[in-house]
Amino acid sequence: MENEKKQDEIAEISKEDLAKVKDFNLLNADQLNFLFKETPKAHIYERPAKGGGVWKYVTGTRVNKVLNLMFGWNHDFIIDKFDVNMEAKQVIVLGRLVVRTNGQEIIKTQFGRADIKFKSAKDERGNKIKTNETLDLGNDLKAAATDSLKKCASLIGIASDIYAPNEFKAIHIMSDSEKSDIEKAQRKIIEALDTYQGEDKKDIQEICKSKVQSGEFDMEFAKNIANQLTLEL
Repeated sequence: MENEKKQDEIAEISKEDLAKVKDFNLLNADQLNFLFKETPKAHIYERPAKGGGVWKYVTGTRVNKVLNLMFGWNHDFIIDKFDVNMEAKQVIVLGRLVVRTNGQEIIKTQFGRADIKFKSAKDERGNKIKTNETLDLGNDLKAAATDSLKKCASLIGIASDIYAPNEFKAIHIMSDSEKSDIEKAQRKIIEALDTYQGEDKKDIQEICKSKVQSGEFDMEFAKNIANQLTLEL
């Protein structure tokens, strides 16, 4: 329940706040909003996990789509090394994701793996048995490459709510107009509280102060307070 509550809360950050961090403007507000929002449920899948339970994941197609939308198709994925390990029955690739934005490159490298699939045959009794002959090694290598791509993309932040759910918190990067609207709402509410005579005046003042200090004073909160004060924003 705590994790669900944490993900439901969306922190608001302005572009002005981002500008205070040196070189943070490699990504613009729209790109950052792609990274800091939750993955749509329609793109989340589950598969059985080794040892029990299930793993949540997104497809390589989804990751490619997000990369295309974020970077305008200006990205490359390169396989630097690969290994076919017949003893471990796995293929392993070392992939490198290169994305270009604002005249600079962001490079992330990660390993990916996939189990090798083998052809089956039948014994003398007609029972299905495994052989040592690979089914389609090319497909196994492609699966490992996709795994590597998704891991590289996760280092940028894509689908971080799926692969690091305990560390994820949705963040919305405010536009200049959104920030201006919130500041106007704050001023109107402060002015209205000066003449407000309700018994809950002190409580409203305290929660407004807390929300402003924590950066969680957004338009939804402002509208709720305005309704309590019968104030039109």
